[in-house]
Amino acid sequence: MYTLIALFYAALVAMAVMVVSKRHEVKTGKPSVLSRLGQGSDHFFQVIFTSVGQTISYINKHTFIALAQWLAIHVLKYIRGWYVELKHKFISTPQGKKMMDAVRGRGQVKDHGASFYLRRIGESDKR
Repeated sequence: MYTLIALFYAALVAMAVMVVSKRHEVKTGKPSVLSRLGQGSDHFFQVIFTSVGQTISYINKHTFIALAQWLAIHVLKYIRGWYVELKHKFISTPQGKKMMDAVRGRGQVKDHGASFYLRRIGESDKR
């Protein structure tokens, strides 16, 4: 708990130092030591930001729909494979086979525990 509080205050002090440093830099017109160290990486980050911006500019309604469909196909294909495997494992057990038959309406309907509707369905299957 105290570590978290200490990190918060350290970050708060660091942000205050950065603001004061930037204010001094703007007021005097001279770049600070940190600004001079970071000048070498400005070109690198400019290239990254430009490429990200250009990539985002290609996304419109049509490309977004195509991307969403491509993502949905791959996700649903994975989920379907998982479902088919789970269903196969379930049906391979005797209880699972009996349950699937009952769900599909092929199970045995007993007169004493079934509703009128289920008994009628069971009788129509026997004909």
